[in-house]
Amino acid sequence: MTAPARKYDYTRYNQYDVLRLNWAYWMITLFLSRHLVLLMLIGVSAGRGGGGPRNPALAALLEPVFFVSDLPALLLLFVAGARLPKSGKMARFLWRQGRYLLLSSSGLYIGLLFWWQGLDFTGFQPVPWGLFAVNLALMAYVMRSPYLRDLFAQFPAPDADPDT
Repeated sequence: MTAPARKYDYTRYNQYDVLRLNWAYWMITLFLSRHLVLLMLIGVSAGRGGGGPRNPALAALLEPVFFVSDLPALLLLFVAGARLPKSGKMARFLWRQGRYLLLSSSGLYIGLLFWWQGLDFTGFQPVPWGLFAVNLALMAYVMRSPYLRDLFAQFPAPDADPDT
């Protein structure tokens, strides 16, 4: 049996002959789920006596309303862990929608940011402007990246024998 033609170097594929999750995928999904990740880190630091963020601009960005924008990226992180041959149809479907989940996470954040801060751009602090710019850059990268397009198009083939 001949090996399938590969678009990328062989080191970019895993044991199931699908593209590996690269550093860009991990950085994007972790950044887009940063509110809940930061909340967990603050919880750990508060348990050690560190308390929460002392910068009001940073503290305002941890408002619970922004947690909604983390959900699509967190769902994608969960599905990445289920990227196995034995996974079901739902995991396969969600993985194929991965780019749209990342885009919706960024879009939700930008929408919530404008809803929360208002449309008075002169009142924006540097941190919200920076996060707005990073989210726009991520959206452009997700839409244009051929690697992400190919990554989300691949899922390990189902097991031939469902009893194994």
